[in-house]
Amino acid sequence: MNKLKVSTRLALGFASVVVLLVVISLVGVWGMSTVKGNLSDIIVNNQQGSMVDQMNTSVRVRALAIRNIALFQDPALIKREIDRIKVQEKSYQEARTELAKLFEQPGTTPKEHELFDRIAQNAAETEPLLAQAVALAQDNKTAEVTSLLVQKIRPVQAKWLDNLDELGSFEDKLNAQAAADSDVTYSGILTTTWTLVAVAVLLALGAAFLIVRSVLRQLGGEPAHAQELAAQIAQGNLAVTIPLAKGDHSSLMASLENMRAQLTSIVDGIKRSAESISTAAGQIAVGNLDLSRRTEEQAASLEETASSMEEITSTVEQNTQNAGQGNQLARSASLHAQKGGEVVERVVDTMKDISDSANKITEIISTVEGIAFQTNILALNAAVEAARAGEQGRGFAVVATEVRSLAQRSASAAKEIRGLIESSVQHVGAGQKLVDEAGQTMSQVVQSIQQVNDLMSEITAASSEQSSGISQINIAISQMDEVTQQNAALVEESASAAQSMAQQADSLRQAVSVFRIEPPALAPLVSREPGFGSTTALLSPA
Repeated sequence: MNKLKVSTRLALGFASVVVLLVVISLVGVWGMSTVKGNLSDIIVNNQQGSMVDQMNTSVRVRALAIRNIALFQDPALIKREIDRIKVQEKSYQEARTELAKLFEQPGTTPKEHELFDRIAQNAAETEPLLAQAVALAQDNKTAEVTSLLVQKIRPVQAKWLDNLDELGSFEDKLNAQAAADSDVTYSGILTTTWTLVAVAVLLALGAAFLIVRSVLRQLGGEPAHAQELAAQIAQGNLAVTIPLAKGDHSSLMASLENMRAQLTSIVDGIKRSAESISTAAGQIAVGNLDLSRRTEEQAASLEETASSMEEITSTVEQNTQNAGQGNQLARSASLHAQKGGEVVERVVDTMKDISDSANKITEIISTVEGIAFQTNILALNAAVEAARAGEQGRGFAVVATEVRSLAQRSASAAKEIRGLIESSVQHVGAGQKLVDEAGQTMSQVVQSIQQVNDLMSEITAASSEQSSGISQINIAISQMDEVTQQNAALVEESASAAQSMAQQADSLRQAVSVFRIEPPALAPLVSREPGFGSTTALLSPA
C-alpha cells in the first residue's frame, strides 16, 4: 500500500465503504420491495375479503328479508323488506364486480378462481328463486313464499353462503400467510442489514487504520508538525531539528531533512562564495588602482621617450647629411690625390719643372691638409653624435674614431710631403728619390682617401638605416601610447566592474542572510588589512 498514492488509498478506502453501503441499500431496497409485495398482497386480500364479506352480508340480509316476507302480513312491512332485497342485490352486484376486477390481477390463486366461479353459479341458481319469492310476496302469496323458501331457496342459499364463507376464510388464510412472510422477510433483512453494517464498520475502521498508518509512515510524522517544519525552513530557519524514526529514509520528514541539509550546504557555500567574491573584488579594486597609477606613469614615460626619439631622429638626419657631405669631400680628395699622382709621374719624367711642380704640390698638400682637417672635424662631430646616441651609436663611434685616425694620418702625411717638397727644393739632387718617396706616399694617400670614402659611404648607409629604424621606433612608441590609453580605459572599466561585482556580492550576502544555519556565523575567508575599510571604500574612486 505504501507504493500507492494517498488519493488512491483514500479512494480505495471510501470506495469499499461505499460499495458496502450500496450493498446494504440494495438489500434494504430488496427487503422493502418484498415487504411491499407482501403488503400489497395483504391489501388486495383485505379488499377481496371485504368484497366477500359484503357479498356474504348481502346474501344473508336477502335471506332474512325473504324470511320476513314469508312471516309478515302487513303490506308495508313486506314492501320494506322487498326494498331491502333490492338494495342488497345492488350491493352484491357492486361487490361482485369489484371482486371480479381484483381476481383479474396477477397473483390470484386457482382456488380463488374456483370459489368465485362456484359463488357465481350459486348466485345464478339462487337469484331467480329470490326474484320469484319477491313476486309471490307482492301478490300476497305468503304460503307459496314460505314453501319456496323452505324447499328451494334455503338449500341453494346454504351452499351459496358456504362458498362465500370458504372464500372469506381462504382470504383470511392468505392474509395470515402474507403477514408471516413479511415477518420472515423483515427478520432476514434486519439480520442481513445489521451484519453488513457491522462488516462495513469493521472494514471502514480497518481501512482507516491502514490508511492512517501508511500515510503517517509516508509523512514520517503528523502533517501539522511537517507543515510547521516546512514553514520554518521556508522562513530561513535551517537550524531546525527534524525528528526521524529509526531507519526512516523515504518519508516526507526524511525528505525535509535532506532538503534542509542540502539547503544548509548550498547557503553555506553561497555565503562563503559571496565573502570570497567580495574580498576578491576589493583586491581587484586595489590592483586596478595600482595598475591605473602605473599606466599613467608609463604613458608619461612614453611621452618623454617619444620626445627624446624625435630629438634623436633630428640628430640622425643631421648626421646623415654630414656623412653625405663627408662622402662628397672624400671623393673630391680622392680625385685630387689621383691628380697628385699624375703630377708626381710628370715630375719623374721631367725634373726641370720641379719647382713649379713643387709649388703645385704645395698647393695640393694644402688642399689635402684642409681635407684632413675637415675630415678630422667631421670625425669629431660623428664621435660626439655617436656618444649622444648611446648604445645605438657605439658602432658609429668606432667608425668615427677610424676616420679621425685616417684624417690625422692624412694630415701627418701632408706635413711630411710638405717637408719633402721643401727638402726637394733645397736638395734638387735628391729629387728623384724624393719623387719616388712622394709617389709611394701619394699612393698611400690615395688608398687612405679611398678607405675614407668607403667608410663615409658606410656611415651614410648606416645613418640612413638608423633613421629608418628610429622612424619605426617612433611608430611603435605611438602605438604603445595608444595601447596605453586603451589600457587606462580598460582599467577604469575593470574598476567599475569590480565595484559592481562587490555590490552584487553584498546583495547576495544580504539575500542569504535570512537563512539561519549551524554554526550561527561564518568566519571570513580572507582577513582584511587594517586601514583598508569596507569593500565599498576600496572601490570608491580616488
